[in-house]
Amino acid sequence: MDAVIIKGKAIDQLTGGGAGKYCAVLFYGPDEGRVRESALLAARSICEDLSDPFRVVSLDGAEIRSDPARLADEAAAISMTGGRRVLRLRNIGDAAAPVLAEFLQNPAGDSAIIAEAGALSKTSKLRKLFETSPICAIAACYEDNSQDLAALITRHLRQNDLTITSEAMSYLQTCLGEDRLATRQELDKLVIYMGSPPVEARDSSLKAPGDTSGILDNRDIIGFSGVKDLQDASDIPATVDTADTGDSMNMQDVLDVAGVNDISDISDIHEILDGGAIRDIPDSPDISDITANTGVTNPKASPNRLPGQVTLQDVLACIGDSTSQGLDEICDAMALGDPAQLDYRLGRGMDASLSPIAILRAASSHLFQLHLALGSMAQGIRADQALRSIRPPLHFSRTAAFRDQMKIWDLHRLIQALDLLLQAESLCKSSLAVEESICSHTLHQVALLARKAH
Repeated sequence: MDAVIIKGKAIDQLTGGGAGKYCAVLFYGPDEGRVRESALLAARSICEDLSDPFRVVSLDGAEIRSDPARLADEAAAISMTGGRRVLRLRNIGDAAAPVLAEFLQNPAGDSAIIAEAGALSKTSKLRKLFETSPICAIAACYEDNSQDLAALITRHLRQNDLTITSEAMSYLQTCLGEDRLATRQELDKLVIYMGSPPVEARDSSLKAPGDTSGILDNRDIIGFSGVKDLQDASDIPATVDTADTGDSMNMQDVLDVAGVNDISDISDIHEILDGGAIRDIPDSPDISDITANTGVTNPKASPNRLPGQVTLQDVLACIGDSTSQGLDEICDAMALGDPAQLDYRLGRGMDASLSPIAILRAASSHLFQLHLALGSMAQGIRADQALRSIRPPLHFSRTAAFRDQMKIWDLHRLIQALDLLLQAESLCKSSLAVEESICSHTLHQVALLARKAH
């Protein structure tokens, strides 16, 4: 029997039941979330209830190195309740390779070993061990490509009775995909924003009373199939049943949190479900108030919306509040000469701990792009062609705003604005500077330049 190296879509077959054919399976790669998810699904294909302390044991790399004999002891143990045991090895690396090599020469017992590791080079001892052993399988988990990501998004939303527009899909593909765990978390936030709790929740496995083996914890992924309902989630003891609230509470009420000014403040699952129950705070702003404050269209109000359809506005309101987009929104408000929006976006950026120097540099880069575009137009190139020549290219959702900015600015005022930003960055680096004040004052100076007539 030759060694088995799993790649691409064949990983789905391995996690769907194929892992049980081998003594040990290693999932590795730079996408930690995908590694976790794949290992979890493979383990569940062998033992459906991963909270069973008699059939599932979890060890990390440090435990294996400090007590090498424990690997063989756990693998040789027999389940008191019947069924094949699963031994989950997490966060292992080359330091664990000698222990695993010794065990695989003469494996004891019938336990299935499901191992997780980070990125491994071609010369990795652990990787070579699994690639050459005839009783092992090894699967590389890389970042989702555009096709895989589109399929993941579509499948996750369809499970929650939602569809998505092509514009929203394109935008999601630009800001998701680096880590499978983070992708699923963001999609769950989107599902909640659309008005219903996600069908798929955290792993339902809980440690047995007194068990310290660390079978599963809050590091395990969310969003996989097989979890029955939200009440089984490992980090959510209970949820409020609508019958106990005294009124017909729905998801609109779940999101009613006093003092919330932005959907990003409430979109994190841990904040909504903190303490194990969903609370409804009376007389607080609802979704329409929140979206009004952010300037994002209320998802319930669009006349062209199909039932259960996710639009670009929904994605921007829920997932789009990343550092990159936060900087883009500040730059657009500045370059359009909108002081009210600039104050609002800048305040949000500061609250999100964006560095004033980072903001100033992003503003300089943005105006430099404008300068290049206007310079191209001055040489006779059409506006659309100049817009397409910008590098890095603009996301399609920002092209309309950038086109408006091209009509507002001229090369002379852009040079003035760039000089202001350069001076502000230099001043921020001085020991006595109040960076936030300098940043805000300078951006408003640039916004004032944008409002001046040619």
